[in-house]
Amino acid sequence: MDKKILLGGAAALIMGAGFFAAPASAAIEISHSGEATLSALMTDACNVTQADIDASSFRTLANNTVATVPGDCASGANEESPLWATSSKLDWSAGGTLANGLSVSTSQDADINLSGAFGSFTFKKDGDSAVKASMTNSDGDVDVAGENNLGGHAVATSGTAGDVTVLYQAPSMGGMDIFISYAPNSDADATLDNSKYTDTIGFGASFAVDAMTISAGYETATANTAGDCGADGDGAGGQLTSTGLAAQAAEAFGGAYCGDQTLLAIGASMGVGELSFNAGYSKLDTEEADKTSMNVGLSMDVGAYTLGLDYVDATKAYELASAEDKQTVIGVSANTPLGDGVDLGLSFSNNSYNLAGTGAHTNYRAEAKLTVTY
Repeated sequence: MDKKILLGGAAALIMGAGFFAAPASAAIEISHSGEATLSALMTDACNVTQADIDASSFRTLANNTVATVPGDCASGANEESPLWATSSKLDWSAGGTLANGLSVSTSQDADINLSGAFGSFTFKKDGDSAVKASMTNSDGDVDVAGENNLGGHAVATSGTAGDVTVLYQAPSMGGMDIFISYAPNSDADATLDNSKYTDTIGFGASFAVDAMTISAGYETATANTAGDCGADGDGAGGQLTSTGLAAQAAEAFGGAYCGDQTLLAIGASMGVGELSFNAGYSKLDTEEADKTSMNVGLSMDVGAYTLGLDYVDATKAYELASAEDKQTVIGVSANTPLGDGVDLGLSFSNNSYNLAGTGAHTNYRAEAKLTVTY
C-alpha cells in the first residue's frame, strides 16, 4: 500500500540534481510502497548440462573444432532443493499538477513524466520503446531453469538501449492510443555521434473496442557503420574461441542481433467475466540472427485463486546455416491472498530447448513465493 505525503504552498521537490518549483496553488504528492518476498525454488538444472548436448552433431553442423565445457553437474554435484531466497525493495514516486495544468511526476527509476492536454512525454534511461508501450499481450518472458532461454517477445531493437529514450503518448481518441518513441543515441552517457545506433524511432498503437484490445508496433534501427556485426560468424571453418555451446553456435553460424534491425509486433487481449485471454506475435529481423516469438496466455479467477496459463513458442534463426534454436515454454501459476498485504504464489514452467538443431532438451522450474506488500 502507498504512503503519501502532501507538500503545498511554495513547496519544492529536490531529487539529485533535479529541482522542480511548484507555484503556490500546486501540491506535490509523494508516495512510497514496499515489497518483501520469501521464495523456495526447485529445478532439475542437472538434467541438461553442456555435456548432454551432442557435440559430434554440433561439430558437423558448425564445421569447427568444438571445445565443449561440461556443466557444473558433471563433477557429480546435484541440485540443491529447495533453494531459499529473500528479497526486498522500496519504491517511491512524486508528482503534482502545476497551476498551468502541466502534470509532472518522477520515481526511483529516474524518469521524468510530463502530461497535459497534448498527451504525455516520458524521459527515461533504457525507457520503453513504442512497441513495448503499446503491446497489449504478455511479453511471454516466462521464468525457466538454466541459461537456454530466448526470453519471449523482442520489445525493442538494439537502437532503443543505453541512453535516454523519449516516449510520447497522444491523447486517447475513441479507444485509440498512439505511441512514438525516439532514442537519440544507443550508448550510455555518449558525447559523440559515432555510436552503433542513433536517432532510432518506433511507432505503436492500441485500439480498444468493447472487451477486446488489439495492438501493433514497429521499430527500425540503422547501424552507423557497415559490417557492424564484426567478427560474429567469421569462425565458420576454424577453431571456435567461445567456451559455451550456445556462444559457439552464435560464433559459428552468425547468431548475434546486430547491424540494421527491424521489429514488428502485433497482439490482442480480451476479458470475458472472470476469464482473460491474450495472444501475440513478434519478429526481430537483423543482419545476422532473426528472432520470431508467439505467445498465448489465459488467466481466470476461481474463488480466492487466480490461475494462469502461458504458452510461448520462439525461434532463433542463424545467418550462415539452416540451423535454428527452437524453444517451447509452458507456464502455469496460482496466486491467492492470505491476508491484507500478504499473498502466496505458486508457479511451474516446463522448458524445451533445441540448440542449433542438436536435439530438444527439457527441464522444469517450480517456485513457491510469499509476498508481503506495504
